[in-house]
Amino acid sequence: MDLANTPFFSLLRSRLDQLSTRQQLIAENIANASTPGYRPRDIDTAGFERMLASASGGRGLAMTRTHAGHMSGNAGSANVPAITRDDSETTIDGNAVVLEDQMARAAETRMAFETGIALYQKGLELVRMAARAPGR
Repeated sequence: MDLANTPFFSLLRSRLDQLSTRQQLIAENIANASTPGYRPRDIDTAGFERMLASASGGRGLAMTRTHAGHMSGNAGSANVPAITRDDSETTIDGNAVVLEDQMARAAETRMAFETGIALYQKGLELVRMAARAPGR
């Protein structure tokens, strides 16, 4: 069995790759904070949601209730309000990098990356536990 190609690990790996690319772009934005005419770049965050939808055949991801004692899959769903970010300020020389915004995005990306790594590690622990002989 190739764990790297299971849907769970493949999806996590894709997410970690996306976050790594985002962190690289943020670093480039910060490095060019004083470059005249530089416009900050970011990844398309909707791309990951599209990938999730395509991975699940357009059905979305939902929990499956396999035992009567389990909670139903829609018990915790809540409406999350959409947020709109204002455009960055632009200096007289045309540079649109706002360091405070970039640092906030870097911290957000780092936390998401750490969460992805923790999920990956927990997934591996679960596989190891399932592979162990009973009573060990």
